[in-house]
Amino acid sequence: MKNPHPIYLFRHGRTEWNAIERIQGALDSPLTEQGRAQAQALGATLRQELRCAGIDLIDVAVVASPLGRVRQTVEIACAAAGLDVVCCRFDERLREVSWGAWDGLTRAEIERLSPGALAERNDLKWQHQPPGGESYAMAAPRAQAALADLVRLAAARPVTAFSHGAVGRLLRGAYGGLSPEQIVELDEPQDAFFRLQAGAITRIPAS
Repeated sequence: MKNPHPIYLFRHGRTEWNAIERIQGALDSPLTEQGRAQAQALGATLRQELRCAGIDLIDVAVVASPLGRVRQTVEIACAAAGLDVVCCRFDERLREVSWGAWDGLTRAEIERLSPGALAERNDLKWQHQPPGGESYAMAAPRAQAALADLVRLAAARPVTAFSHGAVGRLLRGAYGGLSPEQIVELDEPQDAFFRLQAGAITRIPAS
């Protein structure tokens, strides 16, 4: 992919359920104090990145998952970056991959309900579908479609995209042409974001 303008890809800040290792998926929990600080730092780093690249803030498009933890992150990060959050467009395809009946549970609770299920998930990874949920393979087409629209948008202007851990893996994997095995091993940072431009993926740590 050869988009001339950058796509800046973010994950939401740390949430209350992240802190206790409870699966969120399609459900939600608010940002922690640390998560709000992460969003602030990401936005400030983005502002510096845009300034160094000579990008006018008014030219930057903002696209995001509609889930609450991302909405919180967008508000904080955009304020720190100087971007107009009112112009944010919410895209359902950027929602997190759902674990279905396991959304809202910890891994220990899942193991008590379905002994051996998490070991099976670790073995299958890309293809594993939780009960009533999505596998990576099932979510990949919507992530790829969202990415195609982001790339088209970045043909004309810089783009910031705010999403989630698993969907962020799928977006970066699709952009980089990675295999399913490589995609599921990608990290999911909340203290860094990624610049996708001209076929390259660059990690930018928050300062």
